[in-house]
Amino acid sequence: MQKWVRHFCSYRNRQADFYIKPLLLNCLMRSVRGKSQVSAPIELFVAVIILAMSLALGLKVIGDVEEGKCVATLKTQTQQLKNAMLYVALGSPGTTRTIYFTLPTCGTKKVDGLQFVLYLAPEYCRLCQGNYGYCWQVVPVSRESGNLNRHNQVSDAISCVSMAGDVQIKECAGGIPLSNAPCFEESGCNPTDFGITKGVWNTGAPESERLSKWKTLSGVNTRSFKIKLTKTTELAGGAERGSIEICAEKG
Repeated sequence: MQKWVRHFCSYRNRQADFYIKPLLLNCLMRSVRGKSQVSAPIELFVAVIILAMSLALGLKVIGDVEEGKCVATLKTQTQQLKNAMLYVALGSPGTTRTIYFTLPTCGTKKVDGLQFVLYLAPEYCRLCQGNYGYCWQVVPVSRESGNLNRHNQVSDAISCVSMAGDVQIKECAGGIPLSNAPCFEESGCNPTDFGITKGVWNTGAPESERLSKWKTLSGVNTRSFKIKLTKTTELAGGAERGSIEICAEKG
């Protein structure tokens, strides 16, 4: 009798395994499939966000690299102009050099002007090593993004000219006019609009006490220039003084 009972219970267990286990497995698979279907849109959304951020970062890196190359090319141009100025300054009267200069747009920096400046205080000559209390600089200026009236010096493209502080810069007759201020127009010039403090461009002081002298070439209407530099001399206080005549025209 006991043997028959054991056989009957074993038979019932096998029946339970046959019917119940597939049912449990089926429920489990449905549960996993449901969770997968719920999580799939979330995973896709996260993947899209990561992809968009990666693309944005990649484009920014590419833009920064291209802007750096552009500024480096601009620096090469200011160095060529610097070398030409130094050659003419050291030459005899009548010495000339001609440079072709193009104002580029480097990323957000739209270069639209060129300043020839003599700083007469050493604190403004930190970019120029070995200065003697003054320095000449060739300075490209760019329009500030979103503000047409404000400009900034492109500091990475500034070139220092190692020539005497008593050399004069003047414009030629018939060339594109040069401003005697940091601005493109001397009249109504606000130097802070070009990143220059009023203490640096102190027009109210006597000329002997001024901390800087300027000649500024505007590139608002012209992007490419042919710049001819000529060595001249003039009398000042009974002594002969060297000058560089800058004659700029459309290139």
